[in-house]
Amino acid sequence: MDPRPTRRTLTRGIAWSVPVVSVAATAPAFAASPCNCPEFWVPGFPAAGQSGNGWTISATGGTSGGGTDQFQNGGFVTVADPPTLGTRTVSATRSICVTQGRTYRFTYSWNAYVVNPRPMTSVLQVNGVTITGSTIDTSTNQTSGTRSVTWVSNTTGNVTLSFVHTVVASGTTVTGDDITITNVAGSCS
Repeated sequence: MDPRPTRRTLTRGIAWSVPVVSVAATAPAFAASPCNCPEFWVPGFPAAGQSGNGWTISATGGTSGGGTDQFQNGGFVTVADPPTLGTRTVSATRSICVTQGRTYRFTYSWNAYVVNPRPMTSVLQVNGVTITGSTIDTSTNQTSGTRSVTWVSNTTGNVTLSFVHTVVASGTTVTGDDITITNVAGSCS
């Protein structure tokens, strides 16, 4: 008996190895998914307008008066000359993909015009829940700064990331401080 393998044996061995090679070839595409670390990132705000780069702006309550809510120069800007009555809330929102159990770090800069008589607040939320340490209150956080906050995901898939600016009317005072959020970045581990 010849100890060398036959062509049929070699061909059968090659045929069985092909699926293993093709499965291995798809692994890098999955690893590059935006749900996985360290590839996770948060797209910056658009240059101008009410939407772009996956971000949209929405507002509830009060009126904008002479103020504006927009993306401008790569930032999310709320100029609050708004409500004479009620509370005005303006949100910049986009969907991001996350993985359960991962820790996400969001870093961003803020600038506030604080000479007006009514303070504003800004928070960063995931699925409507404020991330601890993200609150900026123009009555105590004067002028500008940078925030870096972390959030641990309890789900896998898409979640809603929102920067939420709020100004509350007080009597006849109609102008409020203004807030701009810029340089949004995200990472995970």
